[in-house]
Amino acid sequence: MKNLIILTGLFFSITLSSFAKVPVIFHFKEAKGTELLALKELRRYLYVRTGELPVIKTILLKEKLPGNSILVATISEIKNDYDIKRINIDSKINGQGYQLKSTANNSLLIIGGSEIGTLYGAYKFIESTGIGFDLDEDIIPDKKLMTINLSGFDKTYEPSFTLRGIQPFHDFPEGPDWWNENNYEAIITQLPKMGMNFIGFHTYPTSDNFGGWSKAEPMVWIGTKNQFHANGTVKAAYPVLHSNTNDSTWNYYPKKTSEFNLGASQIFETDNYGADYMKNISKWPHTENENIEIFDKVGKLLHNSFTLAKELGVKTCIGTETPLSIPTELKQKLLSEHKDINSYAVKQEIYEGIFARIKATHPMDYYWFWTPESWTWEGETKDEVDATEKDIQNAIAAAKKMNAGFTLATCGWVLGPSRDRAEFDNIFPKDMPFSVINRQIGYTPVEPAFADIKGRPKWEISWMEDDPGLTSPQLWAARTLKDAQDAYKYGCTGFMGIHWRTKILSPTLMALSKAGWEAASYKKEIPANERDYPVAALYKEWATLHFGKKAALPTAAIFTKLDGGPLYISGKNQLVINFPRSSQWGDKGPGLISTNYKPWDEVEKNFDFIKDFEKSKSLITGPNNMEHFNYWLNTFYYAKALAHISCFLGQMDTTSKLMIKADASTKKHLAEKLLHERNEMATVWSDMETYLLETVSTTGGMGTIANIEQHNMEQMLLLSRYDSLITATTGSSVAPVELSKAYKGVSRLIITAKRTLLHSGENLNFRTRILSKNNIESAIIYWKPLVQRILKA
Repeated sequence: MKNLIILTGLFFSITLSSFAKVPVIFHFKEAKGTELLALKELRRYLYVRTGELPVIKTILLKEKLPGNSILVATISEIKNDYDIKRINIDSKINGQGYQLKSTANNSLLIIGGSEIGTLYGAYKFIESTGIGFDLDEDIIPDKKLMTINLSGFDKTYEPSFTLRGIQPFHDFPEGPDWWNENNYEAIITQLPKMGMNFIGFHTYPTSDNFGGWSKAEPMVWIGTKNQFHANGTVKAAYPVLHSNTNDSTWNYYPKKTSEFNLGASQIFETDNYGADYMKNISKWPHTENENIEIFDKVGKLLHNSFTLAKELGVKTCIGTETPLSIPTELKQKLLSEHKDINSYAVKQEIYEGIFARIKATHPMDYYWFWTPESWTWEGETKDEVDATEKDIQNAIAAAKKMNAGFTLATCGWVLGPSRDRAEFDNIFPKDMPFSVINRQIGYTPVEPAFADIKGRPKWEISWMEDDPGLTSPQLWAARTLKDAQDAYKYGCTGFMGIHWRTKILSPTLMALSKAGWEAASYKKEIPANERDYPVAALYKEWATLHFGKKAALPTAAIFTKLDGGPLYISGKNQLVINFPRSSQWGDKGPGLISTNYKPWDEVEKNFDFIKDFEKSKSLITGPNNMEHFNYWLNTFYYAKALAHISCFLGQMDTTSKLMIKADASTKKHLAEKLLHERNEMATVWSDMETYLLETVSTTGGMGTIANIEQHNMEQMLLLSRYDSLITATTGSSVAPVELSKAYKGVSRLIITAKRTLLHSGENLNFRTRILSKNNIESAIIYWKPLVQRILKA
């Protein structure tokens, strides 16, 4: 494991009036790998909580552990030094498990079943100091501690699932399409803090006839072994992209970021914005050299971020849909070589090229094959099933021939074909994990056929959010806990969450994190007609971290009521969501603001919970708690404004339909009414986008802005769809809506990738974005090293 440097001083300041008493951190000389990182992380976070830097020391075998100290060790190390029966050490700790054990002289033992177990144990203890971990940031209490409590610990922790983690889904700017290397590495660093150890990515394939949906993505290069260099850089490529503002994938109309409204242009540094490897790329299909460069840059990104993941005990996975889709450019090359592109031999040759290039480019643990999405919506034919099974068998043969070094797995929108969801279990090798995302974008419970699959790894992937509602807040913590309970009951060995955004999913991601370790203890029986597991205790813990103890109970009660929804059965009942939602799938893209025909004064009542949330503001103390409170308050304001726009759309649609049947004079009156409604909606739109900008702190938030600007405004024409009708009716041209370009909110500093670990010698590069009504003349970065206070006699 490379030497990792701890970062701390960039994101907060320290003020002390007196000295805190911090424990000494001990380890045996045999400590290595993530066990050494556990020591450094303990030192860093105790420094953050107290302002005093603990000392790290080596302790000798049989040397007595002094009071006010912490010993970090693996069970194999401690067996050599302690009478474990005398001090009640759990000798059965193994693997990822760990024990926190207080001793009589006010010291603490953090004992892992392995090196990674000690790291999990260190983070668990760090949480006891009041620190919390989100996927996008650390949560640091405002008030410093004068002492660190080491007493009262006596618990062994074992995970309920061997693999626990996330499946960030590409294809929209709200998700990892807009992650740079710093984002990947920052998020991978957070995973072990949250007790998780898996990250996997899906890759959309090439399509011969683009229908406005996905375009081929660059996470996996498809080609033959003679088309790349020994270092993994490619000689040939086909058109690929991840979302950028210069392209029209998924109905995001191309739009320069300098034309974004309400000050949104301030947070984008280029007109053609995307991840670094997509910035300033020419329009689709790009040049061949540009496509080669995209693959090479993504390959380097995966090398660096997956190498970090390996060092932190995080398993990595990428993969493609099955049957394999062959890019047109590759087909042409193979045909020029007189090869039968439909033969199994040629398809195996392509898989050999895919796997060989991965080996040459970056480390990886799993490669998964996603069954066709159409199987869940439209069903499948026997020929389609046979083709999929044969395709995977080709890949198995290729991996064996290439000695791939990673494990093959399956995933997709269904576990297997409708004739037998467990069918693949009788066909593919038992070391091949099977995984699946819940059907009906998460509204259907865990696939029960998991119970019929025996003797192999099984991974359940629960929906942290769904893409139709991608412009709306979504709270699914209770559903996540229920999915974990079912997955454990069905014998699953992995539990992951599919998502695009990060910060706005904080409560659900906490549920995912906790369930990975606690699902075995979820004993409460949930009636068959319910979808959610009790979640009040989780929200109390979450609210305490984000808003402070005083505000925890009233705010937790609000979130608990807004989370989840009744069980939905397709074709039998209506979909009901407890958090009022105003977005849906729109044509060929996510997060379209929906049309609501109910009157606003009725719909507005759904947001009365905001008044209760506002009352909690007087209970908030400290700048960090207030920042979290304002984030959610503005999120709620944004959701309310979104609902108001939804009602305007309903009013305007009703008015436009009345115009069709009206006489000439009434038509003109209705046209004036329609114009008035449009202008009123534009005012609310300005408020809505400003509230959204006041929450943007991640690339996911930036992507939501892009959705509002490119999908809702430009492609779906929500602000201008009736302009031509008004013009035709009145006989005079209607001036288009012109929203202000000026930002109207409070000044904000935005860092979308918060790195907390660096390799020795690695430079820290991060982007700072500033939103302000005023021109910014300069910005100052403050930093300080980890230092130990020198006391004079």
